[in-house]
Amino acid sequence: MTGVCVNALHSDTLQAHLHSQWLAGLTAVHNSLPLKPFHTCPRATFAVVVCLCLASCFFYPADLCAQTPLPFDELGAGPRATAMGQAFTALADDTSAAYYNPAGLAQVQSPLCITLGYQYAKPRIRVRFDKEPVQNPLLGKTRTNQVEDFSTKALYFGYSCNFGQVSAFKGSSIAERIGIGIALFTNLPEVNQFDNPQRPQDPYVFKYNERWSLISLAISCAVTCAPWLSVGGGVLPRVDSLQESTGSWLDLSGSADPRDIAKGMRMNLNATTKVNAVPIGGILITLPFSNTFKDKVSVGVSYRGKMWGFYGTGLTSVDILLPRPGRDPVVIYSDPGMRTIDYIGFNPEQITVGVALKSFYGFTAAFDMTWKKYSSFHFFWDLPPYDVIDGVRVKNPFNDVWVPRVGLGYTFNPGLRGTYTRKITEVSLLSGFYREPSPVPDMNGPMNILDADQNVVSAGVGFTFDAEWAHYIKFEMFFQGHLFEEHYIRNHRDPLFSGITIGGQVWACGMALTIAY
Repeated sequence: MTGVCVNALHSDTLQAHLHSQWLAGLTAVHNSLPLKPFHTCPRATFAVVVCLCLASCFFYPADLCAQTPLPFDELGAGPRATAMGQAFTALADDTSAAYYNPAGLAQVQSPLCITLGYQYAKPRIRVRFDKEPVQNPLLGKTRTNQVEDFSTKALYFGYSCNFGQVSAFKGSSIAERIGIGIALFTNLPEVNQFDNPQRPQDPYVFKYNERWSLISLAISCAVTCAPWLSVGGGVLPRVDSLQESTGSWLDLSGSADPRDIAKGMRMNLNATTKVNAVPIGGILITLPFSNTFKDKVSVGVSYRGKMWGFYGTGLTSVDILLPRPGRDPVVIYSDPGMRTIDYIGFNPEQITVGVALKSFYGFTAAFDMTWKKYSSFHFFWDLPPYDVIDGVRVKNPFNDVWVPRVGLGYTFNPGLRGTYTRKITEVSLLSGFYREPSPVPDMNGPMNILDADQNVVSAGVGFTFDAEWAHYIKFEMFFQGHLFEEHYIRNHRDPLFSGITIGGQVWACGMALTIAY
């Protein structure tokens, strides 16, 4: 949802490959035309120019920005969970349980509960270079200091249901044990209003960009196994899109034919779209305390699989032919093709353990500890991060991280007596905090993936209203701030870029209305 991406990463290997491909193609065409040299053969010259332009289009991947395909992970799912620092694994008592811990859906006691919310985020990520980067003809203009400043807007929808409360299943001992839920996050069109090219040689911030994540969806269900135990599971759907253009060719004789609309170009495209499901699951246990702490202490465990996506090209090749009437055409240049897998998003596999104290004299406290497996991170072209030391490429994997989260809440009856305000039966004050270390290792080589440790603070308020036509109505607001600790990269082995400093903030706020029947 939120987007910050400061250009892309450096790859001298790709640069050398592109140069060798273009020079090989140019030399082959030049040496294969027996009739006239280039400067006296306009048709051949035109064809070569067209070919090189097409080659540049194919060899450069499309604009890519996303590295976080799941807005829930950074910006939260649901107003209450977000306001409490996403320490929600052992609580999971509203529609957002579909994402945080599916087992919590077993706590739902309503035949229908719907949440509809709006979220706004304002990233302010700063990237500063010690000195002007070395200009590269493949890169174009590169600014020394950059601040990404654009807004992102999105809608949140949540749904939950307990089958035992639905009239068609009333009285069923099996149905009352089953709960289902959906959490949906969809970006509004404004998210695509910024232009942020992703090129292989430039530095870029790999988090906080959901340009390609137009929809994030969690679909889950839960079963109560015992009064103190519930289990749940679900899926996070993702979509991969790939295309191939093998078997394409450029006819030199037709390239200058005014009757040929395609100018001698024949393209063979095959597009494939696949929908995949990432598993999520959880357990919720209510500890069997008696007296004061009865039904007040719970423990939750949740699992979310690795979330990633592809959006790019498979094998890509364009051959250059010179037709001969009645004979096979002369292959002037045969493009061997190359495979480009644009790996445009990544959320790590993660396991969370949480404990919560619920409604203890109006107070609620929750603590989560999340382990994120960033060591499996891949960047564009589905390759692991790398470094180049003494001319040898070596793997430079990300670090796995531990993320502690804490959330606090206090709920009370305001005792208002006004004509309209007396319908406010509860007011909830919420706050949260978590710290997430950066998983990015030493980036002093030719690759420039930027990130920094961040401290995330949040707060919120909720108002519960009594309604004759519904069980209750709740209006909630929240605020969230991601504060980056300034991080400096010496970058002494990078031939293009000097030292880099990254810092900044991401501000987010939102509101939601929940109706429970």
